[in-house]
Amino acid sequence: TFRVADAPRVYVERIDINGNTLTQDKVVRREFRVAEGDAFNGIAIKRSQERIQSLGFFQEKLEISQKQGSAPDRVVLEANVEEKSTGELQLSAGFSSLERFIVNASIRQRNFRGKGQELRASVNYSTYSKSVELGFTEPYFLDKNIALGGDIFRKDYNSFNFGANNQRQTTYQQVTTGFQLRMGVPITEYWSFAARYGLSLDNVSLDRSTYYFDKNGDGKFGDDECDEFVAGRYLCDSLGKRTTSSLGYSLVFSNLNNNIRPSRGQRMVFSQDFAGLGGNVKYLKSRIDAAKYWDLGKRFIFSISAEGGLVVPLGKSTGANIDKVRLTDRFFLGEPQMRGFDIRGVGPRVLRQRYDVTTGKLITTKDQTTDDAIGGRAYYQGRAEVEIPLGSGAKELGLRPSVFLDVGAVFGVTQPNLLTLANTFTNSVGVIQSVCRKNVDGTRRFATTALPCDVPRTGNVGTEQDIAPFNESFVGNSAKPRVAVGFGVNWNSPFGPFRIDIAKVLLKTEGDQTKTFTFNVGTQF
Repeated sequence: TFRVADAPRVYVERIDINGNTLTQDKVVRREFRVAEGDAFNGIAIKRSQERIQSLGFFQEKLEISQKQGSAPDRVVLEANVEEKSTGELQLSAGFSSLERFIVNASIRQRNFRGKGQELRASVNYSTYSKSVELGFTEPYFLDKNIALGGDIFRKDYNSFNFGANNQRQTTYQQVTTGFQLRMGVPITEYWSFAARYGLSLDNVSLDRSTYYFDKNGDGKFGDDECDEFVAGRYLCDSLGKRTTSSLGYSLVFSNLNNNIRPSRGQRMVFSQDFAGLGGNVKYLKSRIDAAKYWDLGKRFIFSISAEGGLVVPLGKSTGANIDKVRLTDRFFLGEPQMRGFDIRGVGPRVLRQRYDVTTGKLITTKDQTTDDAIGGRAYYQGRAEVEIPLGSGAKELGLRPSVFLDVGAVFGVTQPNLLTLANTFTNSVGVIQSVCRKNVDGTRRFATTALPCDVPRTGNVGTEQDIAPFNESFVGNSAKPRVAVGFGVNWNSPFGPFRIDIAKVLLKTEGDQTKTFTFNVGTQF
């Protein structure tokens, strides 16, 4: 027998917020799921506490206490907050087997002017890549639950390969300049919708004095052709300026208990971007990203995440074996998304290996191989990670170790046009000889002892560049999973957050570039 009686209804008389010296009251109040005058609701108050904590403006273990109001059916809610640093100055450095020393610097204020606005700027620099980005987000435009933001950026990426004696040389340069406007609105408590528009100009180019041949002998390369025997057909096919005008949206579900350091809940994002509203690039790019967190007790936190993407071209092919999705619009995978692999270290790539002119055999050593990652139309990635608690002393130091497993792949690109100078250019005894680069008359010839490439021929203006025999191969275009396991440590050090990861690759495919050790460090203000 159950005897049920209504409890007296209690109403929220007042909400007090204490301790916010910088953050404006309205920034905290708009996260409450109950208002003054509403009936008391324990579930709504718990959700309010999670939302305030997710702002990242206050110290952990925030609690909303209850006090007796002016009458028995009145209650006062009191949020005692303790503000923490919301400005972040991050400096990260690393050593890459591909890009050598890398330095990244960013400054970010997540609570600009105490209004909850986000202002950020970042600069990334290495020998072969540079970028600058500025961004601003207003989470409550005109005090309405509408988020508006924008970004402007400039990104320069110089691809490269290895030459003789492990010397590096730049291949193509990709320069992207543009901006993006963003808007987000909530649908329900856990669902939200975001829309964006972006406009960017891409320019993929090659050094003309190195990769072009001088047709008219005037010493200028401005109106001449890309020499595919030097650059490769797949690069010559990718050159040029293109404008991308894209419109996209994201549908987001999130019931995480903390957006910054979750220990319970799940998050899912589905997004699509359509390029073709003007410009000369047309594609549909779709992505899905999901993550789930479990609190296993005793401060063990287990999480799994998965993501994938597919880009579908909407334009027409411009030639045989030319992929409709441009090099700059494809997916790339590697550090930092997938630990254990280097920058763009996973997925399709073109290897150009030289022949030994005395033996006729391929030189397969890494330092004598041109290695260009060309990306893919599709990718997937998954991760499982367990955060391991330490003793109270380590907790006070801010040490949070974890073990992880990463899996992923990039694939689905059309095999590009490949070249070889192995079988065509041989002498009578089958020893492969070098050939001369096109110059003036557009023809090629053998290099001989009597007339090497650097000696002008009669009736020819200037000299011809020697091209060593080579063989190109296409590798890595496989959906087979690449797998890496490892461990990492987060440390709230005196000079800022520090993260170190050590990974071991268990499964890889020919051409993949691995990397064992990464770290980054930052500070807050």
